[in-house]
Amino acid sequence: METVMNGIEKHAEYYRGYLPHDRSVIPLAIALATIVALWLLIYLVSVVGPQPRPETAKSAAHLSTVVFSRPASR
Repeated sequence: METVMNGIEKHAEYYRGYLPHDRSVIPLAIALATIVALWLLIYLVSVVGPQPRPETAKSAAHLSTVVFSRPASR
């Protein structure tokens, strides 16, 4: 039974080298949180930022050009 356990321990020791270390997970989490925070900031600034003004009534000169620019019916 001990030989089987030794074999398992050797395999576990081999694959333990491929596990990520806690030291490499922390900077990754910080980078991800920074990216999400920047995206949220840009999104909120674009939502709260200056809005396009709604189009108001046209001037009389513009309306007259629109009315008279239609082709005459035959």
